[in-house]
Amino acid sequence: MAPRAARLSNRWGKDRRREGQTGTAEILLMAQMQFVESYKFWDVVVLWSRERAEDETSVARALARGVIVEALRIESADPCWFLAGQSPSGYPYIGYCAIPTTPPVQLRIEALEHLLAVTRQAASPSHEFLRHEFLFRNDFKVWIKSTGRTLPTFWFTDIERAIEA
Repeated sequence: MAPRAARLSNRWGKDRRREGQTGTAEILLMAQMQFVESYKFWDVVVLWSRERAEDETSVARALARGVIVEALRIESADPCWFLAGQSPSGYPYIGYCAIPTTPPVQLRIEALEHLLAVTRQAASPSHEFLRHEFLFRNDFKVWIKSTGRTLPTFWFTDIERAIEA
């Protein structure tokens, strides 16, 4: 059986949720999520689809289109881990940029091929092909602003969202 303090805090949290209020644990979790510097591609798909109450497939397609057409920057490997003049140890990476004036991103060839298929041939987005790719917070913010969408609450504070609106 759980200690008395734990039982009381759980009961208190349930009572508050029943009243339509957010519990302390949920507030702390949201505050921590808003300061995460990067997320895996599929984590963004899941979190953003929950927030928008949409199917994960449609959100994944929007992000894939963002990468291939609208210059959303995602990475398969963090460039700061590669030394200047050193190749990425035989991994099949390729540089890609949707707009020629932007710097390229390093993607696994497999991931780039899959993103191209999702965007151009309406293939179904796959977690398996996109499991290693990640998005940086600032790159995501630039893309969101360039497409005219609102900043999602899972990654940005209310203050940031108010400033950008």
